[in-house]
Amino acid sequence: MYNPHMRWKGAAAAVFMVSVAVLTRASVARADAPWVYRSIVLPRGEVAVDLGLGLGHQPDGLPDNGSITGFGLNLALSVGITHELEFGVRTGFRLDDAGQVTQADGYGRPFDTETYGTDFDTVANPEIHLRWAVARGSTAELGLEWRAYLPVEDGSSFGMMFGLPISLRAGSLRLDTGLYVPIIFTDPTQTVVSVPFHLWIQATRTLWLGPLFGLRVYSNGGGDRYPLGFGLGTALTHLVDLRTWILFPDISRNEAARTFGAGLALQLRFG
Repeated sequence: MYNPHMRWKGAAAAVFMVSVAVLTRASVARADAPWVYRSIVLPRGEVAVDLGLGLGHQPDGLPDNGSITGFGLNLALSVGITHELEFGVRTGFRLDDAGQVTQADGYGRPFDTETYGTDFDTVANPEIHLRWAVARGSTAELGLEWRAYLPVEDGSSFGMMFGLPISLRAGSLRLDTGLYVPIIFTDPTQTVVSVPFHLWIQATRTLWLGPLFGLRVYSNGGGDRYPLGFGLGTALTHLVDLRTWILFPDISRNEAARTFGAGLALQLRFG
């Protein structure tokens, strides 16, 4: 397996040093709209940069029942094209061998459980997305989403995902759910049907938290998987969110508690 160069670790340090500098200079005078009432797409002209650090942990598969823990980075950029349309790109970087095995960069994407189409190289397959807010109201939003996975990693395949994101709101509660169908054009083609259930509680104007559930059905004998996690976020300023979570990707497997990940991420918004 390819051993990442030290420059990835240097890059990780640089990213978070810059992030800390941004936070220490940011004003806390005004907060953005509460999380439960934010739209499923960015406002027109707004740009969001997501910087995340993920930790992945799982058994090593050896007879001694040991485990491995690895690290990865997530980098994403999204922009509001119109009031209803959002475009974005993202990729990930695995900082060590264990980060490649555990795909730790995926845990650096707090609250997004729909990561597919990546393998185990140092740099993860890039992903692009378009999300359209089809219908909006004070209590519900409905969208259409398309993602494409570009096969940069050795031996990987092109893939797409079609999604129907839904956000339901009532007072200080929000449920993010919907239907997501990724298709990876391997031989044979792999298809997944995923239905997430993310329940958010707006504890204060700037703090939200809640449990994350899901159901995934894999084709070609891949079986069913049931992710379970917990997320917490806070609006540090009107431009900066801090998000963190812990995620167990499949609580139905044997020794499910030994395979998990955690992540910490900043979202910086401009415009």
